[in-house]
Amino acid sequence: MGSRPEYVIVISIDAMTNADLKQAGSLPAFSRLLQGCALVESVQSAYPSLTYPCHVSMVTGCWPDRTGVVNNERFLPLQSKRPWYFYADEIRCPTIFHFARQAGISTGCVMWPCMGRGPIDYLVPEIWGETPDSGFFEPFCAAGTPALIREIWDAVGHIPHGFSQPEFDRFAFACGMEVLRRKAPRLLYLHICQVDNAKHHYGLHSPQAAGALQRTDALLGQLLSYLDARQLTSRTAILLCSDHGQVPVHTASYPNRLLRGRGLIQDRAGEVVQWEVQSHSACCSAQIYAAGDQAAEKALRLFSDPQVQDALGIARVYTKPEARQRFHLDGPFALHIEGRPGILFRDELSAPACTVPLEQAGLPYLANHGHDSARSDAPFFLLSGPGVRAGARLARAALVDEPATVARLCGFSMEDIQGRALDELLL
Repeated sequence: MGSRPEYVIVISIDAMTNADLKQAGSLPAFSRLLQGCALVESVQSAYPSLTYPCHVSMVTGCWPDRTGVVNNERFLPLQSKRPWYFYADEIRCPTIFHFARQAGISTGCVMWPCMGRGPIDYLVPEIWGETPDSGFFEPFCAAGTPALIREIWDAVGHIPHGFSQPEFDRFAFACGMEVLRRKAPRLLYLHICQVDNAKHHYGLHSPQAAGALQRTDALLGQLLSYLDARQLTSRTAILLCSDHGQVPVHTASYPNRLLRGRGLIQDRAGEVVQWEVQSHSACCSAQIYAAGDQAAEKALRLFSDPQVQDALGIARVYTKPEARQRFHLDGPFALHIEGRPGILFRDELSAPACTVPLEQAGLPYLANHGHDSARSDAPFFLLSGPGVRAGARLARAALVDEPATVARLCGFSMEDIQGRALDELLL
């Protein structure tokens, strides 16, 4: 491949879609990156279209049936507080960082989901302690590169206020810039998420979502100015990507309330003590777990009942073979259910009814994800800089194609994955 870049920077802008990219085309940094770029206009998300399963596919080249990461959180049936998939050793297949290390390529990674304890030279992981608003320093050091984190902390540690936006993206980007300045890894991955946050709380086409795009453009502008000032622009490829779109939501659905009412869950003070069937939310969809084959049969009969589907706002029930065939989704659950438009599944055992308006339920969402990605605008994949075929376009590709393409751009390959390198976009 000709004109291979010396450096590759991959930036995931959580929940930014192809429609957002068109809107951002008038902003200075986005417009510069769009000039002469290669572009996949519509990228197939993982299912469920949650941040962690998607971002794991974006670095493994494999779908959830291979990675084992089928939700943001692990299902622990007797715990209402469930840990997120923070660690790379929870993934069942290797990441691009494994292959880069084998190829002798230095790597950095900032706030990319599920990369804690990963084989990364300079790692600032996305992880938190007891609550998302607790301090970051100790969890970062425990799961990341402690020497690096201590080295940069005086420069960045004052910026975040928990996960409040836009401060947290400023913090994440500042960490990425410090890694770039101090360590200059050949391959750097960075994840920012204020666009996702704004859409969740203010709606897909809100002024706040537009403001998040503008602030993201300003962050990208900092990177471009840094590369220009150090004469690195012609040696650096910048790749922009995203994980999923979002859909409007207006109603909370409580499958576990119904299951408790049918005697399939027993609880004490709101905590499960015995269960046969239990639902685990994936936001706009949910995974139904069963404690044994007989319970799985009960679950299938129950959730196939049109009255139950109406009561919970279920659009479609997928058996394990159906989920595997249609979505490359497989795991220890018995069924996967997709909500009707506007439905957001919840795990709580009690609620006034099986479905409750979100405002009445005290849930501050106007949009969410976890849905079948065919229901929303799609992510994009933009490549700019050396090694990229200027003006190349693909109408469609998939998240699992992205890491193989990044690896090809860096000069190595990824073996035994479900995606492919998009050679049409490269020189």
